[in-house]
Amino acid sequence: MFNYGQAPLCALFLFGIWLRTREHMFLAWSLIFSFVTLDDATRFHERGGLLLAATFDLVSLPGMRARDTGEIITWSAVALGLLAPLLGSFWQSRPRQQALGSVFLLLFACLVDFAVVVDILHFLTGSKLVGYAEDGGEMLSIAVACCCAFILYRGLGRDADLHAMDPSLPFSKRT
Repeated sequence: MFNYGQAPLCALFLFGIWLRTREHMFLAWSLIFSFVTLDDATRFHERGGLLLAATFDLVSLPGMRARDTGEIITWSAVALGLLAPLLGSFWQSRPRQQALGSVFLLLFACLVDFAVVVDILHFLTGSKLVGYAEDGGEMLSIAVACCCAFILYRGLGRDADLHAMDPSLPFSKRT
């Protein structure tokens, strides 16, 4: 439930950053966190996994169910569509913006690790502790991403550019 508030808030802050800077990478990140919200709310990848497993009689990967294979295929297909604009905008960005975007990449990678790898471990072990680690890791990853997006959004001000967030400049010299 906690992520139902954090993920859309993160997407909104990233969209606000894009509105202020017109750096397309932040729009791409906003779309990614919007999809995370949609996936959490509708169980998109779970339903897609079940549909694929039933429709195509998927084989189970070692230690997994056929529906898990379908879930991985579903998320991979969506990821390809979402990562294409992100990578394109990342390569067009300046180094400072790339560094800021890399923070969100690291946090999203943490989210995916907990949502996929730890989820599989949870299924294999059936351990409540692993389940808590999975849920807590997902919440923490999104919480930190949301905080970073908020700090960046607030630091930019209404008409500022990304020079306002340049850590190499003293506060008195930032625009």
